[in-house]
Formats: sequence, C-alpha cells, structure tokens
Amino acid sequence: MKDSEILKQGKVLIYPTDTIWGIGCDAQNVNAVERIKQIKGRDNTKSFILLVKDVQMLSRYVERIPEGAMQIILQASSPVTIIYPQSRNLPIEHLSFNGSIGIRIAQNSYLQQLFNEFDRPIVSTSANFSGQPSPQCFDDIDKELLKQADYVSQYMRKEKSSGKSSDIYLIKDENELIKLR
Repeated sequence: MKDSEILKQGKVLIYPTDTIWGIGCDAQNVNAVERIKQIKGRDNTKSFILLVKDVQMLSRYVERIPEGAMQIILQASSPVTIIYPQSRNLPIEHLSFNGSIGIRIAQNSYLQQLFNEFDRPIVSTSANFSGQPSPQCFDDIDKELLKQADYVSQYMRKEKSSGKSSDIYLIKDENELIKLR
C-alpha cells in the first residue's frame, strides 16, 4: 500500500476516513503536523483528532482509558472520538493547545489495512481549507488542496461518505463523559 509509505516518509496524505475524506500525516512527525496547519491555514489553537487502530494502540498514547470511555468505545455503532485529558508519546504541543487529545479508533477496512502497515497514530482533519465545508466525497475536495498534499489515496474515491462527523465525548471523570457532538 503506497499510502503507508507516504506516512513513513513524513509526508502529507489525503485519504478516506470512516467519516469523511481527511488530510493527515504521522502524528509523531512534528514537521508533517506543522505542514498540515500551513496547508489548511489552520489556527494553532485548534486541536487535531488522531486515528488509531484499536484499544491496544490507543493505550500507548493516553495516560489511561477510563471505564466510562471503554464502555462507549465497546458499544459504539458509529465513529466515536473521545477527548482524553492527558496524552503520552506524542508531540502534544503541535497537536493540541491545552494538552488534551481527541482520538478515534478507526472502523473502516481501508484504515485497518493502513494501520497494519503503519503502526502509529495518524492525524485526521477534514480535507478542506479552514472555514470551508467538509467534503462529502472525493470530488468535493478543493483541487488546490489536492495539489498541496504529497499524495492522494487511490482508495474509495467513488464512494460517498456518510457526511456525518464522529460523535465527540469529553472525559469528565472515571465514569462520566460529556457528549459534545
């Protein structure tokens, strides 16, 4: 899969996620994260969401997974992003302005295959310039944005996404999470 090689090289990839098309990179590569901010024209106070393969990978990047968060993860029938108060093993100053981190366990087969070849978290932000609508399908992505990425995935280009963003929960304490969206 060429997409995993792009990530391993520290480059920026436009790719299909389990919600909408995204632009992303290796979340541990500071230069690549900064490049996404520049491409999108993104404000430094706006955090990124990360994608991981599974709970095992998630546990490598957060201090702990509270019981309430684990229940939501295990019961979710659609994509769920959880905002954890503390991360680890991440260049958090480039990913978040307050030290917290939003992470979603990827659900589609493309992403699971990508993680089989690239065993690190991936930045996931909508494939649009800041302030523009999120793309509902590949054809909705601004052609100028496509030019600025290092590579555009060949997978799932004809499929229309659900157009629905993930549900987002904020961890309040061990057993209480607040649904933000």
